[in-house]
This record gives sequence, structure tokens and C-alpha cells, in this order.
Amino acid sequence: MAKDPSKTEKATPRRRQKAREEGQVAKSQDIPIAATLFVTFLVLIAYIPYSYNILSEYFRHTFSDPLYLLPEENGGFVSYTIKVILILLSPVFVVLLAVGIFSNVAQFGFLFSSKALTPKIERLDVIKGLGRLVSLKTAFELVRNLLKLLFASAVGYFLVMKIINESFNMSFIPITHEIYFLFKYTLMLVLAFALVSIPIAVIDFIYRRWEYEENIKMSKHEIKEERKMYEGNPQIKAAIRKKQREMAMMRMMAEVPKADVVITNPDHYAVALIYEKGKMNAPKVVAKGKNLIAEKIKEIAKRHDVPIVEDPPLARALYASVEVGDFIPEKFYVAIAKILARIYKQKGLLS
Repeated sequence: MAKDPSKTEKATPRRRQKAREEGQVAKSQDIPIAATLFVTFLVLIAYIPYSYNILSEYFRHTFSDPLYLLPEENGGFVSYTIKVILILLSPVFVVLLAVGIFSNVAQFGFLFSSKALTPKIERLDVIKGLGRLVSLKTAFELVRNLLKLLFASAVGYFLVMKIINESFNMSFIPITHEIYFLFKYTLMLVLAFALVSIPIAVIDFIYRRWEYEENIKMSKHEIKEERKMYEGNPQIKAAIRKKQREMAMMRMMAEVPKADVVITNPDHYAVALIYEKGKMNAPKVVAKGKNLIAEKIKEIAKRHDVPIVEDPPLARALYASVEVGDFIPEKFYVAIAKILARIYKQKGLLS
């Protein structure tokens, strides 16, 4: 669990993903055990008629053939016994293997992590090792194992005593009854252990989930550092945005001397336009700004003899509807054409 008192915050999705990559998941070893026992009980119930026929034939064949008692015939007897065992147990083992895999996957999904197999040097630390011996986790493991041992011993003692009491009469009963006796107590034994293991598994799973959440908790500083790592330092990002704005402003101001006209408010807005006849379908905005930026645009325009025309409604409309680098909309064609025509006439470019 998180021993650092500063780790009070729930883990972020990135922290959970990192923990998963390292093999840290909420996993109870008792869930597969309980599931396996319970499914074994169900499988045996469905499997008994089939098993009964095979075992009856095995006992009949074995006890009715005296040749099996001869040493030279032991090999055949052993191979026949192994064959019967494989026929009986193979389907059960396949089902139990599937249950074991599913019960683990259901807890934490498919996961393969080589990091979980990597030896950790810090585990060799004697001081930390002693600390782990007196941890809450160790205490829980001890109590859990003692409870399992206690219940298993009680169930085992009860069933063994019943088996012993009934086994004295087995020499006087037919083979079919012996097989019934075998199945009966096998089912009772499996069911008893399954019922005992289910509450233990539930308690263990709840504890493992709580322990996992405690282990991956983060401090506020760790969350802040993670945000910086994945989203960028806010101060650095702000500095980058400022630099980008400055560079964009410099590029925009460098276009003002090339403009054909600057239309102003006159005090608050300024929009610089360029039009190259034969190359452009419409005039294009190369710079715009308001207040201090507008003053800067007008200053550069004056320095480079760019005509400045005062038209407050047009300046405000252009500033609001056209971005730098865009051509003006058709609704402004007439107004801009009149301004450009007047400027060209003043410069002697129009007769």
C-alpha cells in the first residue's frame, strides 16, 4: 500500500496504464481456486454417468481376470489403468484449464509483462524485507491462510471420519456400490471445499482491489509533474505561444510596405490591402490590427509612402470579417475598387 502520507490522490489513467505495463494489477489467487472447485463439482455431476460406465468396466475387467495377479502381466495392467485414468481425467483437466484462464482474465484482462519477471535489487534490502514482514499485507495473508487451514481441516476431518465409518462395510457390498461410494464422497469433498473457498475468495478479491488502489495512489506533486510531462510545462507553452505571436506580428508588419492602401478607423482600426492586377482576383488583406497595432501599421505605412484612407465603417467591417492572408469578400469589391481607383489616379496610373 502507499506508505507515503503525501500520496492521497487517486491514480490517473496514465499511472494505471504504467502500473499495468509493469504487471501491477488487482488479482486474487483465490478466485481461480474457488471457480475451479465449483466448476469441478458441476462437471463431475454431468460426468458421473459416463465415468460410472468406464469405472464399472474397469473394475469388472480387472477383478474378473486372475492373470493380472501374475508379475509378468503387470505391464498390461498398468497400461490399461493409465489408459482409463487418461480417458476419465483428460476432459476434466481441459475444462479446469479453461476455467483457470478465464477466472484470471476476468479479473484484469489479457496481460503479459516482462517487467514483472525482471528481478528487483531493492527486494534484497534486509531492512525493507523486515518491514514487509510486519506489514498489513503480511497480517492479512496470515489470517487468510489460517482461516483456509481451519476450514479445510474441519471439512476434511468431517468427511474422512464419515468415509472411515462407511469403508468398514465396503468389503461386503457389490462393486457398483463401491463406485457409488467413491463418487458420492468425491462430490461431497469438492462441494465442501468450493463452498468454503467462495467467501474467502470474495474477501480476498475485495482486499486485493483496495490494496491495488492504495499502491498506485499519487501525490499532488506527481500529478502535476505528469501533467507537465504529457501536456507540456504551462510556462514553456505560454512562452512558445508568445514567441509565435511575435514572429507572426513581425511577418505581418513586413508586408505593410508592400500594401497598396491602409484603411483606418482612423484611431482604432487599420487594415492593409494589396492588389496585383492580373495575378489576383480580388484585393488581399496583408495586415490588420487595432489600437497599438493599428498605430504601428499606420506608422510603417507613412514611412514607406503607403496611402492611408480614413473610412471607419469599412475599416471596422474588414477587420471583423477578413483574416490576414485572405481575399476580401465580394461585398467589399465596389468600396475597395473606388478607393484603389482614386489612389491609382493620384499616382497617375489611371488616366
